[in-house]
Amino acid sequence: MDASLERSGLVVVDVQAGTLPNARAVTPDELVAHVREVVDAFRSAGRPVHFVVSTGTPPGDTAAGSGGRMWPEGFDVLDPRLQRHESEPLWRRAGWSAFAGTGIIDALHGVDVDTVVLVGLATTFGIESSARAAYDAGFSVVVVTDAVSDPDAERHDGFLTRVLPALGRGMRAADLA
Repeated sequence: MDASLERSGLVVVDVQAGTLPNARAVTPDELVAHVREVVDAFRSAGRPVHFVVSTGTPPGDTAAGSGGRMWPEGFDVLDPRLQRHESEPLWRRAGWSAFAGTGIIDALHGVDVDTVVLVGLATTFGIESSARAAYDAGFSVVVVTDAVSDPDAERHDGFLTRVLPALGRGMRAADLA
């Protein structure tokens, strides 16, 4: 694994039944393959892997309506191709960021992690929100650029080229080995 990731932890965001069909900037099959490559690299290096799934939205008024919504049954099922190990936490949340309402920040600080590596989707929702939250929590941030996807390819590219450089850096899955 890249030496700069010696004290890193991986956060896999929303690679689940209800969101995977929205992967269009990188196709669902490509996304899962690259996420799995990153997960395997972290496991091989003995680094922590955390999985996060979305269960709904927080309360609040948005263009989609007001109040929190819960996703239908089965929406939050983690893609089985990731083969989560029992020792790897699965966090459930109803906020945009993977860190909203979860204990991931404390868990990562508790094992001396200084860099958060993000993979999953959607680039301009869960990934961007999680990158901002990780940066605000004092972590260095790495987004694996070929292991994230979004419904909108133009917005996906905009995050990777304009927003991410202000929050951290990008790497490709193959560069982690």
